[in-house]
Amino acid sequence: MRQNQHDGMSPEASPSIYSQGFSREETMGRVVVEILEAGKNLNRKALCSKLLNRVESAGSGEEEKHYMKLIRLVLERDS
Repeated sequence: MRQNQHDGMSPEASPSIYSQGFSREETMGRVVVEILEAGKNLNRKALCSKLLNRVESAGSGEEEKHYMKLIRLVLERDS
């Protein structure tokens, strides 16, 4: 099995790099990979927790909005 290597840059160390120019799907994919690489279960709670951490460390209002949209997406329920 081949494992992909990432660039080793922690999103917590530089969260703005991960939101600027990335689509919702790209950002969510990076968050999912972080959770899985940490050996944690992937669920709504883990996603929201990781995204809330990014909201708190956001460097701009635009970045904060980007992460808040993703939180709403995770919490959204289909009818």
